Amino acid sequence: MTFDFYLGGYGRDEFRLKLVCSMLHCSEYQGLPSDNCKLISLYGSKDWEQLTDFLRNSRWEKRYDNIFVCDGTQWELKCKGKGIRINSYGSNSFPEQFEEFLATLNRVVVGAGIKIIK
Repeated sequence: MTFDFYLGGYGRDEFRLKLVCSMLHCSEYQGLPSDNCKLISLYGSKDWEQLTDFLRNSRWEKRYDNIFVCDGTQWELKCKGKGIRINSYGSNSFPEQFEEFLATLNRVVVGAGIKIIK
């Protein structure tokens, strides 16, 4: 499975989460990306199972844009696995289920002391 998620923007915290060999590499930073990341083992994680089930049932568009906001929040999700194929990007606009996605993802990363906010 592949999973690569970014959320950030001008003058705010940025988050990057990437799946590498059953470990979720989580970075939280402002400005330039940091080499310091927290690792979360997903082996046997019920929260990760719930997230993949959620993604399996999600139907997101390729792009979500709000052309009336210049600075704000950008995000990108690339995820591919059994029954999952998402390659989606947004700038100040989000899918309907984005809040539910973040809540589910936050249950996965809470043990690393990370809370992803929109």
